Amino acid sequence: MRGAEAILTKKRLLGRDCVVKARMMKPYRVKELDCQLRAERTRGEARLLHKAKLAGVPCPTVLELDEYSITMEFVDGDRPGMDLLECREAGRLLARLHAADIIHGDYTPANLIAGKGASGMSVIDFGLGFVSNDIEDKAVDVFTMLRALDKKELKDAFIEGYREYEKEKAVLARVKDVEKRVRYAV
Repeated sequence: MRGAEAILTKKRLLGRDCVVKARMMKPYRVKELDCQLRAERTRGEARLLHKAKLAGVPCPTVLELDEYSITMEFVDGDRPGMDLLECREAGRLLARLHAADIIHGDYTPANLIAGKGASGMSVIDFGLGFVSNDIEDKAVDVFTMLRALDKKELKDAFIEGYREYEKEKAVLARVKDVEKRVRYAV
């Protein structure tokens, strides 16, 4: 599978299904800058995955790290249909990320996996993520998910789950400001 930043391939490592996320060279960038950016983003994503695990957020385990690629466990499942329970769980997971000051950067149903069996929901693709305690950054994460949900009851369920974050009132107040800015920017 090919994304904007990387190519994902499935392989086996030590008898386990894995995914290799290899960041591609961007020919329009100066070579030295391209190498530096790809290496920094690869290391940064691996760090975020580890930090998310420590925060109790189910996500792929990093198995191997190279200069421009991450080999991580394969999370078996599908994109969630985003029913009320899944929306609530998505809110809880984002609350845990934000409690650890992890900003996902693209928190949408496309970056969640509803695991098969009892494995629950996992968060994937921290490629745009970073660490920040800024309420604005957290509000943008929340806004991104709310924008992806099409029904009020789904948005309400997501917010209900997100209320586990201790600073949720400040974040949700800022979401309204973000929404106003985006509405007028379009």
